[in-house]
Amino acid sequence: MNVLLESELTETASEGEGEYVETGRENFVSRSIQCNTEIPCEHRFSVSVLKDLARTRDKEKKYFSHLTGFSSYEKFRRVLEFVLPGGRRKNITYWNTKASKEHKIDTSLLFDSDQEAQSDDDDEDDDGSSTLETDARSSRDLVLSVEDEFLLVMMKLRLGLTNLDLAIRFNVAEATISNTFISWLNLLFVQLGTLKIWPHRNIILEHMPKKFKEDYPNNIIIIDCTELKIQCPSSLVIQSQSYSNYKSTNTLKSLVGVDSMGGFMFVSQLYTGSISDKQIVSRSGFLDLLSRKKEVSEISEGDSIMADKGFDIGGDLQKIGLQLNIPPFLKEKPQFDESEVIRTQTIAKHRIHVERAIGKVRRFLIFNSRLPISSLGTINQLWTVCCLLSNFMDPILAEE
Repeated sequence: MNVLLESELTETASEGEGEYVETGRENFVSRSIQCNTEIPCEHRFSVSVLKDLARTRDKEKKYFSHLTGFSSYEKFRRVLEFVLPGGRRKNITYWNTKASKEHKIDTSLLFDSDQEAQSDDDDEDDDGSSTLETDARSSRDLVLSVEDEFLLVMMKLRLGLTNLDLAIRFNVAEATISNTFISWLNLLFVQLGTLKIWPHRNIILEHMPKKFKEDYPNNIIIIDCTELKIQCPSSLVIQSQSYSNYKSTNTLKSLVGVDSMGGFMFVSQLYTGSISDKQIVSRSGFLDLLSRKKEVSEISEGDSIMADKGFDIGGDLQKIGLQLNIPPFLKEKPQFDESEVIRTQTIAKHRIHVERAIGKVRRFLIFNSRLPISSLGTINQLWTVCCLLSNFMDPILAEE
């Protein structure tokens, strides 16, 4: 027999006890009336949760930098707005849908610095809305907002999280994580590919650090190669082609170029690890790009390129009318003279900027482990996107 005891009376019902039940006394309910219904937890990680955790400026910088690489929510939103103006989902071609099978990326329109970026005016909605869409209006059953999808992608790139880990954090299926990541990777590749990342020489020289300008006033770009470790392919031919003597393992190799401040100006596609530095300069189209830029006066006669000793391309650059700044070779001399030692040290001091820029991309922990063979279909998009996203993050050199 249920007897209402004085000790069981409370002024309010605790959270989760269900509806209030009158006990005969004003404003009192009985603790013996409780609901045992199990309600599934719908908690998931999201931008709003992250903002709630980052209540101070220091915490905001710490949390957003750790999870996304951007130092604040405002920077996170700016990049999202650039990639997906107005947060319009119709601009995303989701993977594994009918639209994705019909849509093809025309890579000939990407990474052409002489081409103006396409205007967003044609994509404006009829109602002129410019706010981020947070609903799930789409041909697919989308459960995450646009902001949360971008956060998911940045966390996978920045922290190298597995699809299962992200599925647990965001309370969605693994397939949703995989499809969302590939869809956004293609979107980022296309949108960032429309950027003019190689500015006019006058702009490069104008923003050149003072010391760099004193030593190499006409140096427009610093180039270097970097390698990404991959799993050992089953094909013996591919094993041989991708084996790097420098790394003593199977790798993919890319040529990159940065300005004197460490911002990426050139990113080549990935080649097998056995290719030499001189070969990759030729095959990547870097020399052809220099020729085109000289024709349109974006670079001038006598401008120079800085590189390491492995880039013995001085003859190729001379044909274009450019110079090469590399450390001197010892050749048959027993030792360097004083001027050669100073030149070697000076080049090394300035060339470190390209290594620091590469190190900045290496902080995307998705490159920490060996890349699986199954990811080779999207590896070029992945590498290029991470390089270009790093340009939106805090620079390696502070403005003077």
